[in-house]
Amino acid sequence: MNDKTKAAVIYCIICTVLFIILFTVLSYAVKMPGITSAFIAAAVYCIFVIGGIFLILYIFKKNGVSSDPSGKGMKSVLRLLTTMGVPVVMTNGEGKINWFNLAFRSAAPDKMKKDMPISALCDLKIDSLLDEKNVGGVLCELNGRYFRVYGYAQSPEDSGHITSVWIDVSAEKELEERLENERVIVASVIVDMADNFLSGLHDNYAQASAAVSRLLFDWTAENRGFINEYETGKYVMLFNAEYLPAMRQAGFPILDEVKKITFGEDAIPMSISVGIANSQKDLSAKYGLAKEAMQFALQRGGDQVVIKNDDGKAEFFGGASKRDPQLTSLNARRLLNQTLPLIKKAGSVLIMGHKNADFDCLAACMGIAKICLMCGKTPTIAVRRNKNIEKPYDMLREKTEYKDLFYDFDRDSFDMIEHGSLLIIVDVNNPFIFEEPKLTEQVSQIVIIDHHRRASSDMPFEPQITYIEPSASSASEIVSQMLEQIAPAGILTPEEANLLLAGIQLDTNNFTRDCGAGTYAAAQYLRREGGDSSVSTAYFNLDRDDFMRELKIESSMRQIKEGYYVCTGSDSAPISEPATVARVAETMMRIEGVHASFAVCRLKTANGPDPLYTISARSDGTVNVQVILERLGGGGHHSNAGAQLSNGKKIPLLDKEAEDLNIRTVVLLLEAAIDGGKLTLD
Repeated sequence: MNDKTKAAVIYCIICTVLFIILFTVLSYAVKMPGITSAFIAAAVYCIFVIGGIFLILYIFKKNGVSSDPSGKGMKSVLRLLTTMGVPVVMTNGEGKINWFNLAFRSAAPDKMKKDMPISALCDLKIDSLLDEKNVGGVLCELNGRYFRVYGYAQSPEDSGHITSVWIDVSAEKELEERLENERVIVASVIVDMADNFLSGLHDNYAQASAAVSRLLFDWTAENRGFINEYETGKYVMLFNAEYLPAMRQAGFPILDEVKKITFGEDAIPMSISVGIANSQKDLSAKYGLAKEAMQFALQRGGDQVVIKNDDGKAEFFGGASKRDPQLTSLNARRLLNQTLPLIKKAGSVLIMGHKNADFDCLAACMGIAKICLMCGKTPTIAVRRNKNIEKPYDMLREKTEYKDLFYDFDRDSFDMIEHGSLLIIVDVNNPFIFEEPKLTEQVSQIVIIDHHRRASSDMPFEPQITYIEPSASSASEIVSQMLEQIAPAGILTPEEANLLLAGIQLDTNNFTRDCGAGTYAAAQYLRREGGDSSVSTAYFNLDRDDFMRELKIESSMRQIKEGYYVCTGSDSAPISEPATVARVAETMMRIEGVHASFAVCRLKTANGPDPLYTISARSDGTVNVQVILERLGGGGHHSNAGAQLSNGKKIPLLDKEAEDLNIRTVVLLLEAAIDGGKLTLD
């Protein structure tokens, strides 16, 4: 019962009592006839009741009291909302302003008026206030101030009228930004190839190193930081986070400044690798993350900056220049010394390469198997036979030493895996293209040996040893150097030497690309062991059908931009082997004026994803095709790279999974990657 009803009932009771008193007085005191006295008393009673009720309604209306309990004191509430110091806005479901209080009027720009969309004042979407994910409010900037906005609808089902309360958090935001700007960033800096050059290869290296050191100290001073050289050619650097965005935007010009410093008679440019920890953790954890980022930069070829975050994601800057090949025999000896104890202690040893294995992959797996056999371990080689390697694969299976070493993917299970098993992965560091990714989940120890630049920071496991040497021409070169360190002369058969030599020939295009002193030293060792280039070259001979198929793909050659050319296959005629696109890309590089070549074809798939597209890229050294194909989830070398795309695979360029792929969309993605990541799928 509301106040109006209560007042009316009480008033009627009083009138009834007065009616009885009046009737009694008229009947007995005045001695008026009963009918007359009753009529007069009733008339007076009705006049008082009706008049009283109207008087009660008038009084309640004048004082602003509603008969609806839910609206009780509404005027007082509106008066409170109007004068309170917290901004309040009422909008309709479309975000148009219906009402606002004085505090919001003061906070909003001068152009603000009623019926204006709230989106015209700030970037707030009014319906986002009712989202369950935003129960803690939505941060919004209004006229230079920051507010956390909370929204309320009249009922959960009614979003047509929304009341929003704006809490000023400008002071908290300013404090948060100040703390973020003052957050310490830890960077690890190393002069590339310092260990080799400081060993006496170049007398004037020390002078060039001192010039690099002065440049680093000046760079640090510009960013109001601190740097210390804790070992020759190795530095730790500290600076505030407020300077990191400017470094990002500028692309770390320190990389180019360092390369202006040269040494030696050949004017070899200096270069540095930088690992930066953009972390919220303590200094010890930041330093460890910075060392990981720096090691990642070295595994990608050096001359670049890698920024790693707490979530493991990495950003890359630089790395556009081609790394100068260097002698890697010293590094191969270190790798051998680290790997041999693991092989000898392992319960079992498995060796795995990449999907669609080529000569380099098969040869490197065979070389590691040879080292295991010399250590008294019988390994298992997980490499699938394919048309590209069928000749050397069948040759090895016929040899007594290897015929029982190959893993049968159709019949074998993981029974060969024992406690303390060791998995050695060669010629690949991208988990997406491991020959049998499930093996990494079954073993306790993993070693990675590769020559491709590391393409991703995402590893579902923690390897015991990660040896990635981008300056090596091939995995066969690395393994040949390992064999030379441990194997007595004459232990390799001519067939084994020829296969390793074919692996080097494949990845160097017959010693015309990415060759260093270590490449020729490895080839010389294999020649001494019975290798014959005329025999190894025969592995690359094509049959007539393959030759005609490649000619048809090459006939589609067109220019993407100046110096960039692409050849494409057809969705209706998928190819059987990825090596086909590699050979097409190699052939295109023989044409004058081609600085970078790309071949794109659809692959036939039996058990894998469908459709599956493969891209092979080559360059003359002036274009870093590895960086281009990284944007599509691939990788490789500065002048030799590849990628595979399929529906459901996440593409870094799009930052989402691919869908509805065909030759046309793959080429559009490639063009966008060449253009630096700008995409228009019209």
